[in-house]
Amino acid sequence: MKAGIVVDDWKLPIFRNQLAGAGYKYTDGGCLCHGTTLLTVETDNILKLKEVIESCQRDCAKEVRP
Repeated sequence: MKAGIVVDDWKLPIFRNQLAGAGYKYTDGGCLCHGTTLLTVETDNILKLKEVIESCQRDCAKEVRP
């Protein structure tokens, strides 16, 4: 199954790092709208992916937004 995640560009390094670290294969779908990027992730367990996304969001909350 494919899942789409729209990410603010400044969050991309965190999402890319954690998705890759969790073993996910993803593709960069490019700009969805100004300042965002669409990541398409292959998964067979959407609940596991949800946990990774929540972890990404927690780490992003610790960062100072540019």
